[in-house]
Amino acid sequence: MSAREVVAIVGAGLAGARAAETLRGQGFAGTIVMFGEEPTAPYHRPPLSKALLTEEPDLATLLVHPETWYRDNDVDLRLGCRITGVDLHDRRVKDARGDRHPFETLILTTGAVARRLDGCRDDPDSRVLVLRTLADAARLRARLATAGSVLVVGGGFIGAEAASGAVARGASVTMLEAAEGPFARSLGGVASRILADFYRNHGIDVVTSAPVAGVRASAAGVTVSAEDGRRWDADVVVAGVGAVPADDLASAAGLTTGNGVRVDARGCTDAPFVFAAGDVANRFEPALGRHIRPEHWQNAQNHAVAVACNVLGADTPFSEIPWFWSDQFSVNLQMAGLPMDADEVVLRGAPDDSRFSIFYLSGSRVVAAFGMDTARDIAVAKRLIGRGVVVDRASIADESTDLKALLSRNGGK
Repeated sequence: MSAREVVAIVGAGLAGARAAETLRGQGFAGTIVMFGEEPTAPYHRPPLSKALLTEEPDLATLLVHPETWYRDNDVDLRLGCRITGVDLHDRRVKDARGDRHPFETLILTTGAVARRLDGCRDDPDSRVLVLRTLADAARLRARLATAGSVLVVGGGFIGAEAASGAVARGASVTMLEAAEGPFARSLGGVASRILADFYRNHGIDVVTSAPVAGVRASAAGVTVSAEDGRRWDADVVVAGVGAVPADDLASAAGLTTGNGVRVDARGCTDAPFVFAAGDVANRFEPALGRHIRPEHWQNAQNHAVAVACNVLGADTPFSEIPWFWSDQFSVNLQMAGLPMDADEVVLRGAPDDSRFSIFYLSGSRVVAAFGMDTARDIAVAKRLIGRGVVVDRASIADESTDLKALLSRNGGK
């Protein structure tokens, strides 16, 4: 790429920041323009649902790069600038004011947006909140400071972390989950039952099989009703019901979408000069032979780095086992792989001690693992998954088994 070319990055989050960093680090001398809707430079999102629910943030520790980095590295960072359209024919993006900005190559890092319940508003008076941005975290932290009761809708990781933070602030917390248990869809029944007991033991009233039918907010509080007629009142409601990829720009431009912007293993869309990375990208994973869309910090960072290298001509497929972590009630949870591919589940350790691992097997090969305060198990599991090692149920379940020794068994790639 020549020094006269322009790379536009739409989306100023972790993926966008890492893409810009990689372009400059790999010697790209052209123009980099990054557009972000939020007023804050790219920052890390995981702390928003953890420490930032109980304490004021030190912005400097959240930023991916100091604000001066963009100027020092000649990255034109345009904050508070919402891009509303992409013209693939003329290679321009249009912002909300109607201004058009040219590019030779476009990288979409628009991430995802939180699903909302009725009554969710982006203002300080709202009692029905989501948790996705720095502003969301500030609103929720302010509400938790005075809330006596908090209702969390959704038993996924955001909901569970919000519940943990609310308990730490002294609130009475109820968690509503539409499925038969928290994480039932993503981790299966064994993990779901263990985690439900874990939350209850920490003072959360876990209510399952409770799809929400309505939310009514007033100045005094919020009432949530389930489809079967049950009702709950709370001072604050937190919606932890997932996120959807922010792929509207790509779809409107005529790019192929479907659970995100569909890209190949290099991060390229069906337009050869448009790439996508991070949460918005439904990427082809060579190790699995299909498309996946992980919404995790690790994927946003590492995928963006690989995509930026491919923008510069590396032509290297990106392949990585999905992995993420969560901190709840001073306990670290980690997951690797894709549990939904499993046909057998093996428990290792003692859930009552809040220290265990669950291995998910398919055809005697590990396809996923989930653990509570067992980071070493998950680290080995990632390698077992990647190498396709054949294991047996008894060895995995036996805590005396050195999991690393399994890596050398027949069947490893």
